[in-house]
Amino acid sequence: MTGLFLSDLHLLSRRSIGQRHWDQNTDTIAAAKSIVLGGDMFDFRWSQLGSLDASLDAAAAWLEKAIALNPSASWMYLLGNHDCHPRMQALLSSISDQHPTFDWSPAFWRIGSNVFLHGDVLDGIRHVGGLESYRARFHDEKVKGPLSNLLYSTLVQTRLHSLVPRVRHTRQQTCRTLLEYLKGCETALLPEVQNIYFGHTHVPMLGYRFDRFNFHNAGSGIRYSTFKPATFDVS
Repeated sequence: MTGLFLSDLHLLSRRSIGQRHWDQNTDTIAAAKSIVLGGDMFDFRWSQLGSLDASLDAAAAWLEKAIALNPSASWMYLLGNHDCHPRMQALLSSISDQHPTFDWSPAFWRIGSNVFLHGDVLDGIRHVGGLESYRARFHDEKVKGPLSNLLYSTLVQTRLHSLVPRVRHTRQQTCRTLLEYLKGCETALLPEVQNIYFGHTHVPMLGYRFDRFNFHNAGSGIRYSTFKPATFDVS
């Protein structure tokens, strides 16, 4: 049986073509036994909808439609830095109450020999106060204005948004930091784990071997980035 991991579609942002990627993979999603949405599926900071209320309504409608695509699958939503707002957490809890196949976690999730997380700890450890403090920076209910959006769109047009993560998050350092974080989360977590799935960096990584683990990243739905859902075994 096959599971599917995808993250960082950054839906609601004008720089996202994540919906196009999602639509191109609906047959695979509909056939999967388990689907893990690995964070930053929505981008509230850069939403085009003008308010957090409108963005949350859109996220709720999108998730309901996604679950209906494969209601028998096991759905897991992991928070990322762009969708970790406390009101999003309340929304996810509400959806979980309505759909027994849907669950969410602020940190990580394990299915058999696979563990999943968003990966924003990679930047969280650089922030005073750690991951929790880093995520709190994204809790502002006021979305970015036209000037900020214009500057960001210009950056995307130059393709520099794809280069920066590759320099900032080198493969070995990324894997090392994720392992240190997971070991600190739960001492009994890693002995049976073989595969680690994460997002955040927007840099695809399919089966990169480091310290006996295979690391997987599905890329990003941001324009000019590479996106490729990663599969995993749930048997």
